[in-house]
Amino acid sequence: MNWPYLRRGDIAGILFMAVVLAVLVFAVLVLPPRDHNFGFGPEWQCTRVGEGEPICVRLVEKGEANKERQE
Repeated sequence: MNWPYLRRGDIAGILFMAVVLAVLVFAVLVLPPRDHNFGFGPEWQCTRVGEGEPICVRLVEKGEANKERQE
């Protein structure tokens, strides 16, 4: 078989794509996922657990809990 010779541009393109794929694999496998809102408003803080659904807690301002009890 007659294989075509690789030119300098071909080798550069192959190396560039290898670097891009290595960065993508690193980003997917090593970096932790960013915090997501999970569809709640800014007053909610959600934490992803190992398995299952995320745990979400509603953040309250100082004194807001006492106001709700008095009413």
